[in-house]
Amino acid sequence: MFTVYKVINTLNNKFYIGVHKTSNPYDTYMGSGLRIIREIKKYGVENFKKEILFSFEEKELAYLKEKEIVSHHKDNVNCLNISE
Repeated sequence: MFTVYKVINTLNNKFYIGVHKTSNPYDTYMGSGLRIIREIKKYGVENFKKEILFSFEEKELAYLKEKEIVSHHKDNVNCLNISE
């Protein structure tokens, strides 16, 4: 299964959208993007929550949905994604 997830910093509302292949959507994975990794180091993982937005069996569909969501938020200053 491929999940499209959103990780939110509960202190400043900055967020990251990502895709993760997993059998447990609620595992501890929080993303591999440069900015989300920096945020977690700075604020501590305890100040982040993960929301599962969508689940897909096909990787391509998950990445298309991630791209759609990130492109919708590209001008949002709280979005930590660097690119689609």
